[in-house]
Amino acid sequence: MITHKQRVQAALEGKILDRPAFAAWGPHMNLVDRDAKDFARATIDYQNAYHFDFIKVMPNGMYFPEAFGQKLKDADFILDETWQNVEVNAINDPHEWAKLKVPSMKTGVFAREIEAVKRIADYFQGDVPILPTVFSPFIWMGEMTGGFFRQDTIVAHFKYSEKYARMGLEVVNETNELLMEEFVKAGADGFFLGYQAGMAGLMGREMFEEYAKKYDIENINKVKDKTWFNMAHVCHGDAALSEWFLDYPVEAFNWADQDPVHHSMKEMRQLTDRVLVGGLNHSVNGSYKDLSIMIKSPSDLSGSNRAEIKARIKAKVWQAVRDAGPKVILSGGCGWGIGSLPRFPLWEEVMEEVGQEIKDGQK
Repeated sequence: MITHKQRVQAALEGKILDRPAFAAWGPHMNLVDRDAKDFARATIDYQNAYHFDFIKVMPNGMYFPEAFGQKLKDADFILDETWQNVEVNAINDPHEWAKLKVPSMKTGVFAREIEAVKRIADYFQGDVPILPTVFSPFIWMGEMTGGFFRQDTIVAHFKYSEKYARMGLEVVNETNELLMEEFVKAGADGFFLGYQAGMAGLMGREMFEEYAKKYDIENINKVKDKTWFNMAHVCHGDAALSEWFLDYPVEAFNWADQDPVHHSMKEMRQLTDRVLVGGLNHSVNGSYKDLSIMIKSPSDLSGSNRAEIKARIKAKVWQAVRDAGPKVILSGGCGWGIGSLPRFPLWEEVMEEVGQEIKDGQK
């Protein structure tokens, strides 16, 4: 019996065992991600339902700022994402960076997140790679000052209050490293490392190199000898910006390869020999509070005709295998909408059939 871990390891080695690996994630834990026991149980149930080849731990996306005092309203319903429920930012004035202290890993928010990862790891006993979600220190700082829709705020802090912002960066960086080390102790196999290429573009290359990239690489190198599967998720931006991340010391890259402003799988394969994670269109646009958009998002899993959806998925899987080669894991370019969940078993069915076709030499 081939394990999920063995499929991912095979991808790293440029091999395909019984079938290519696949995985998906999304904002599916909004009602349970503020309690370690509930969150771990929901993650375990999610994995047991869909049989993905690695677990991207899907936490409250504001857990890191929350540990520094960000005030969050609890989610009222499953589509109610935490980033939409920020009531007070952790940092509201650049001078506040000077007061920042590393939070405890033993109590509070970080203890909750570490406990959840340990519960998940203890349950799966190494059969499924577990990747906690961690962002770049600079991105965390952006979340602490207003998030995605106020990215210019943190950039302004570094431009006009550099002394204080750099003090904050050192604390956030130290915290990130300590947290990653604790996740490894809890059983993490690697990390889902989030980078907003759009913010990198807003920063400009010089600021990116000085305040983001060198700290990102430092974070990864701190745990590199203790992990084996680290994946850089390069979000937003465009093809040119995604190339800024290609020398990061990770095993895999995930980006929106189905978006025409980004590199395709085939183009990315010409730029790197790492594992490429993607191939399918996850497309979720608009506010997650818009139920019709979330459920009817035009992803490759959308539609009412089972046969058509299955044929579309299979065509995309084979295209990704041809373009990326065996160092590929099938996924979307970011999080899948909740409307995709009922089609995940169909996707698994496709993966099994593709595996059989590979075995039979049909493609």
